[in-house]
Amino acid sequence: MATEHSLTNGCFSCVIGTILCFMALDRSDCCSKTSETKCSPKFNHIVVNGYFPSLTIKNILNGITEDIMEHNGHFKSPIEQCNFIRKHYDCGDYQDFYLIIHNIDGTMLRADRTQTILSLLAQISGFHIIASIDHINAPLLWDSTKCSRFNWLWFDVTTYESYSEETSYENSLLLQQSGALALSSLMHVIRSLTPNAKGIFLLLARHQLEHGKDNVGYQGLSFAELYQKCREAFLVNSDLTLNSQLTEFKDHKLIKLKKGPDGVEYLLIPLDDVTLKEFLQQQESDET
Repeated sequence: MATEHSLTNGCFSCVIGTILCFMALDRSDCCSKTSETKCSPKFNHIVVNGYFPSLTIKNILNGITEDIMEHNGHFKSPIEQCNFIRKHYDCGDYQDFYLIIHNIDGTMLRADRTQTILSLLAQISGFHIIASIDHINAPLLWDSTKCSRFNWLWFDVTTYESYSEETSYENSLLLQQSGALALSSLMHVIRSLTPNAKGIFLLLARHQLEHGKDNVGYQGLSFAELYQKCREAFLVNSDLTLNSQLTEFKDHKLIKLKKGPDGVEYLLIPLDDVTLKEFLQQQESDET
C-alpha cells in the first residue's frame, strides 16, 4: 500500500534527523504505526493527542522534562522550560527523542505561542516531531519562520477511516448539561475578545480561583466589587461599559449570575478550580 510505503520512507527520514509531518485528514493510527513499529524501539518518545480538550503546551513540556529527563524543577515560563530542554539535548546528555502529535492543529494547540514553542523544540538536535493534521488549511498556522524551524517533510497518508477516536471528545468541546464550560471552548472565545474585555474576564477568574478555593460557600463576585476592581485596573470608565461587556460574557455563557441570600446578584465562572487554574496558566504562558 502507498500508506505503508510512506511510513517506511518517513521512518528513514526520522532516523537521519528530518522532521516529519503526515499531511492528511488526521490519521493518528499512521503516526502510531511509525512510532511503535518503525522508529521507537531504540528511542524515547511521548504521544500527544492534540484533540484532547484540556491539553496545554505546559502538559507537553512537563511530559518531556519530568517523564523523559526526570527533572522536577519549576520553570517560570514555557520558553524557559523549552530552553532548558534545548540546553541538555545540545550537550548530548540524552538519546534521540520523538514527540508524536496526533492533530497538531487541534483546538488547544492552535495558539501562535504554542506553535512557536513546538517549532523551537523541532530545532533541537536529536529531537524529532511526527505529527498529523486534521484540516487542509492547517499549514496557515505557520509563518515562514515556524516553517523553517519545523522543516516538515510532507506525506499524504489519508486512510478515510472514521473519526471515532477524535469525535469521542466532541461533547467535551461544548457546554455540558451542567452548564460547565470546557476549557477548549473557553479558549476559543477568549481569543476573540478585546484586550479590555479579556482583562475583565481574567480579573474575575483570578478572584474566583483565589477566594473560591476550598470554599464551598463561594457565591461569586458582585457587580459593585467587580466594577471597583475594573476601575482600579483602568479596564472600564463607567458601569454601562462593564454592563455591556458582561452581557457579551453571558451571551457566550462564559459567566453565570447567581442571586445570594442578601438579594445581590453575584458573577460566577462555571468552571471547576482545576480547569480554571489550567486556563490562567495558559494565559500567563501566552503573555510571557
